[in-house]
Amino acid sequence: MIEVFFSNIYAILGAIVLACFVGYIAWRNGHKARRAIACDAFCRAVLDALPGLYPDTVNWPVDIRGYLRNAFPALQSAVVAFRPFVSRRKLSDFDLAWHRFYGATDTQNEAHLYHQYMGFHEPGTTSASGHAKSQELFHTNVQNLLKFANET
Repeated sequence: MIEVFFSNIYAILGAIVLACFVGYIAWRNGHKARRAIACDAFCRAVLDALPGLYPDTVNWPVDIRGYLRNAFPALQSAVVAFRPFVSRRKLSDFDLAWHRFYGATDTQNEAHLYHQYMGFHEPGTTSASGHAKSQELFHTNVQNLLKFANET
């Protein structure tokens, strides 16, 4: 038995290497399919959580902070489900985009969530310009989150 093994060592090693390669290709194709499904689910969850706000703002609520706080659990679960499908080298950028979206601070004090969308304006400017800047920032932050789902 051992003589058969040693006389065919290259054929056996070649079969093992080929099996490993085929296994890797199968895993990679499966991973790409799972990532495509996760990207679609992430985009759908974000868009479903923000109707009337993104991609087109048709109904900006008076209490945007309360509106987004109510949407936070759905958005957070979408982010948590999608996070494993973000490449390792872009994971810190994804986390940063998520923290910028909901206005996280170092202390993670909930009172500061979404304060950047509340339409504060600088002295000497109008309230309308403050709201316009808030909406623009909101769209930028959502786009920064969704761009990770659009990368291949």
